[in-house]
Amino acid sequence: MAKRNDWELIEREFRTGRFSLTQLEKRHGVHRSNISRRAKKYNWEQDLTDRVRERTQQKITKASLSPEAQAAFDNDDEQIVEYAANENAAVVKGHRKNLERWRGIAERYAELLESQLAEGKIKVQMLDVITEIDIPLEYVGKCMGHGTQALDRVVKLERQNYGLDANDKDEGVKTFEELMSEVAPDDPATE
Repeated sequence: MAKRNDWELIEREFRTGRFSLTQLEKRHGVHRSNISRRAKKYNWEQDLTDRVRERTQQKITKASLSPEAQAAFDNDDEQIVEYAANENAAVVKGHRKNLERWRGIAERYAELLESQLAEGKIKVQMLDVITEIDIPLEYVGKCMGHGTQALDRVVKLERQNYGLDANDKDEGVKTFEELMSEVAPDDPATE
């Protein structure tokens, strides 16, 4: 008797975009050409990443609504959009305020290093005594490394937050939506 294939499972895995045809063949024992033919025949849409991200955002938005707003969630898109936009604006304002604080810290750090370099000495604690010593070159290098790294991070976050590099994709920096999609639980209560 011929083996029955679980085509629903194969379709779900195909549509996630996470598996190649060869991987699906190994997982289900169905030749990749048969999977490909069936996918074309039934118009299986591959890689639902954008739709999953959009649905995650919808769940996050709905979960953050008041009970009254949740009741209207499916009825009035304009109210939902306005509420979500207000929430997002508040978050962005908070980010900008924090970025301003971090920029100030970085500037004070640079001023402190400048004053130490101008004096040529730093105060260090040796046992119970604080004494002045000549500034070690290694100390200056580490301070500059840490300071420029902190400033670089603040500048990247500011540019991202203010939308200054909208066309540039920094593969090492994830967007807010990407970070949220990683931490958002698949909570059936928010569906």
